Amino acid sequence: MISKITCLNCGKEFSRNPRLKNQKYCCAKECQQTRIRTWKNQRYKKNIKYHKRSLASQKIWRSKYPAYKYQQEYRKTHSEYVIRNRDLQRERNKKRQKNHSTIIVKTHALLLQPREDGVYTLSRIKKNMIVNRNALSLQPSIDGAYALFRVQSKKIVNRNALVAEVSKGCV
Repeated sequence: MISKITCLNCGKEFSRNPRLKNQKYCCAKECQQTRIRTWKNQRYKKNIKYHKRSLASQKIWRSKYPAYKYQQEYRKTHSEYVIRNRDLQRERNKKRQKNHSTIIVKTHALLLQPREDGVYTLSRIKKNMIVNRNALSLQPSIDGAYALFRVQSKKIVNRNALVAEVSKGCV
């Protein structure tokens, strides 16, 4: 008599295969993938050699097939993905253009501002605002080099300056 058991993954009741004594998953593809994944996870935890061999094998495979090549091949063979992605990106670009307050700004971008005393101040930019917490002062010297100083409330804090060579006409 074939007994009925409940699948651990999907919860559906199925007839047990008489050849498999410890069957806990049904034959659905998702359930079999879950069964293999849990078996591998248990194997990784119990057997260190298996884990190391598996990692070494993955490393070799990644060196033979870099991610960018995989992505290129995927895009070549899946044209519907490329079209869908392109359409979605166009929609995202249109949304960005409608709302001008959400301009994409690099968080590490700097703004060079001249001051009245001939010194230039480098300030970090963040979302349409100039954040002056980590401002740097760029001071010209006699020999044509510029020195960078850390500024705090119009006072030079760090005299251990970085010297930057700037060619004439750049600033």
